[in-house]
Amino acid sequence: MESFQEIYCIRCGSQKLKRWDELSADEKFLAERLPQSATVSLEERKRHLFCPLCWNEVDDNRSEFC
Repeated sequence: MESFQEIYCIRCGSQKLKRWDELSADEKFLAERLPQSATVSLEERKRHLFCPLCWNEVDDNRSEFC
């Protein structure tokens, strides 16, 4: 179920967080090279949200967002 709560990046405040399937090919290329790629599998990271402005990456867990 979708939440009506606005989700935004805790690092830069952007409201443009994207799911993996919303990223363009270029954005996926960059996301695959973020620091978390060294410790978290790609399958797990596909459940994360990404900020295309500052490249903050967070698990899609609503408690981590304001």
